Amino acid sequence: MTDRDSVRAAWDAGRAARNGWLTVPDPHLVELVAAHAAGHGLLDALTLDLQHGLFDRARSADAVRAIAAHGLAPLVRLPAVDESVVGFVLDLGVRGVIAPMVSDAATAGELVAACRYPPAGRRSFGPVRTALRPGDDPIAAADSVLAFAMIETADALDRAADIAAVPGLDGLFVGPGDLGVALGIGPAQNREEPAIHDAFARVLAATAAAGTRAAVHATDPHYAAARAGDGFALVTVWSDVPALLGTLDGVRAAF
Repeated sequence: MTDRDSVRAAWDAGRAARNGWLTVPDPHLVELVAAHAAGHGLLDALTLDLQHGLFDRARSADAVRAIAAHGLAPLVRLPAVDESVVGFVLDLGVRGVIAPMVSDAATAGELVAACRYPPAGRRSFGPVRTALRPGDDPIAAADSVLAFAMIETADALDRAADIAAVPGLDGLFVGPGDLGVALGIGPAQNREEPAIHDAFARVLAATAAAGTRAAVHATDPHYAAARAGDGFALVTVWSDVPALLGTLDGVRAAF
């Protein structure tokens, strides 16, 4: 399995793709997580967080290399829908992008256009790492790049059906933290409030109607597995900072 097909291979096998989340731009940490997750069959993808993480361009390139080398799909959560950033990370060989705070179909359309070469979009040709694979066609490969729009606002939730139906968009990605703020119940992960579960149901219904897929962020694998059971096709099962702090908090129980 290569970084090119690990998410879609999970879907072809009839299961949700399992995603890890990275905000700490340390090359050894990225490689350690990628190697362990791939070696033990724990993850299908690793996402670099360029919105709330600390990755710059050079560290992003290093991380993509490490993730791809171990056969996982490198994904990126963008800082915003920005053509220059989308083009840069896709030129590195990222297999998908997740755009935050998408509240309408027009913005989702901008995301898709930034991912595709003309005439389907407006992406500039400069393959960088994607040109290093012998026999590859970077332009043809662009058609398989995943594009997810995050549902994190009340407006986005109300327009979920319209956003999910944007041509070329692969699906909707629920961000429970920001969505909780927007719904007046505060930021949190792995949450069980009725309002959040109602939002999950609305997103799942919107993607089902559009023939696209739903994704969700979580930091607990059991919670993520439950969401996969609900029908989410891409679930974040692990995140670096919550995992590190969780093990540190274990000291309290021991002492």
